[in-house]
Amino acid sequence: MRPIGDADIKTFICDIVVIGAGGGGLAAAVTAAEKGAKVIVLEKRTIPGGASNFAEGPFAAESPTQKRLHVECTKDELFNIQMYYNQWSLNAKQVREIINKSGDTIRWLEEKGIEFYLPMMYPNQSPLEWHNPIKGCPEIIKTFMKDCDESGVDVLFRTSAKKINLDKSGKVSGVIAKTGNKEITLKTNSVIIATGGYGGSSRLIKKYNPTFNLKNIRINMLKNLHNGDGLRMAFEVGADNDGLGKLILHGPTTAARPAFGLAIEANCVWVNKEGERFMQESASFSPFESCNGLLRQPDQVCFSIFDEGLLQYSLKNGLERPFQSSLHSKRMHTQWDEAFKQEASQGRMMISDSWDGIAKWSGIKPAQLKATIEEYNACCDKGHDDQFAKNPKNLKAFRTPPYYVVRCVPGILSTFGGIKTNHRMEVVDKTGSPIKGLYAAGNDAAGGFCGSTYNVRLAGAGCGFAFNSGRIAGENAARYVMGE
Repeated sequence: MRPIGDADIKTFICDIVVIGAGGGGLAAAVTAAEKGAKVIVLEKRTIPGGASNFAEGPFAAESPTQKRLHVECTKDELFNIQMYYNQWSLNAKQVREIINKSGDTIRWLEEKGIEFYLPMMYPNQSPLEWHNPIKGCPEIIKTFMKDCDESGVDVLFRTSAKKINLDKSGKVSGVIAKTGNKEITLKTNSVIIATGGYGGSSRLIKKYNPTFNLKNIRINMLKNLHNGDGLRMAFEVGADNDGLGKLILHGPTTAARPAFGLAIEANCVWVNKEGERFMQESASFSPFESCNGLLRQPDQVCFSIFDEGLLQYSLKNGLERPFQSSLHSKRMHTQWDEAFKQEASQGRMMISDSWDGIAKWSGIKPAQLKATIEEYNACCDKGHDDQFAKNPKNLKAFRTPPYYVVRCVPGILSTFGGIKTNHRMEVVDKTGSPIKGLYAAGNDAAGGFCGSTYNVRLAGAGCGFAFNSGRIAGENAARYVMGE
């Protein structure tokens, strides 16, 4: 668990090289080591975890946590939820394998000391399949690193893989990597790619998603680190692609963090640059689906509007989305006024006693904005949204100044997929045949598991895929190098 110093050897020999020390890579490394393989992990950063440090937790079916809480959530149910949501466009065998593994992965993590609870992603979520670690996902990464240390897995930080080598028969034979100005060679029979996708590369996002307005989209990944290294190396050795262009999008999202929780609430009004509502705001219960509506708007920008009455209502009653509780926290109860004024002073939101002030800041024609608000208030008064059939309980008229507006854009949490894998997480070539000894896990390989819109009904799909695909890749790579 170290950078490679100048005095260290330049050639390493091991059974398996894992490229990337995120959730998928470390799960793979620990699993393979538990099966008796000698493993080396390469990580370009100075710390482990990758995007898993920011994840909330994985999904699971038939887990020990669910059984203790008498929660009924079967593998069949989650399989059908994922496949029917995505209209059977996914790799059904891989989806089944990942879901079948999910409950056992929670068992595996619990035995390592991780405790979970089952929150709701959206109101009345059922079944309760989302498993959030009580101490957060960084605790899982910390546990994986401890396991690596105890099982003899070497994690080489500040070390970037550059090339995967195959022998004359097409089997994996090694990895070329670089640390500082020094090139090193790792002789190995198996490689597991887990580099986190390409969500930090504006160039690749533009290449695979040419319709996106990158000027306005917020990229939340590790910029210049999740830059597609794993995909490039896999394609160089003949891997087929799967899911290029799939992104975990969420939105509307905003840079005004103190206002974020309220700005995406169903009780707000969202208008585009023309000052018109464009969708049902209660779609925010799935911020991944609501982002699809935002992408259709001019410049892929919208404005979320609320008034003092809604702000006070939310402070008193909390937010409707169970997981979005920042506004209702004790800190926001006492400091929201100061926080909002600070955001406004930095140009990230506007507070005004008049609709003209809100319109001017937003660049909307005042007459159009007033007409939209008046029409919306009329719908609130009669309890029916004539435009988009919003739930009547979320219709709250805006007549109490000051008024608030926040500029919102789509956000990219990460990419899904790129490298085609089978249900054993083996990387396959364009004929569908496995490249012997080559595996992939996590975001690099999620194209067969997740669709173009993240399925909120399988909350924790990204994190769950990382851990479960990592375990499956680690198990199968260990079997491969041991000749089983």
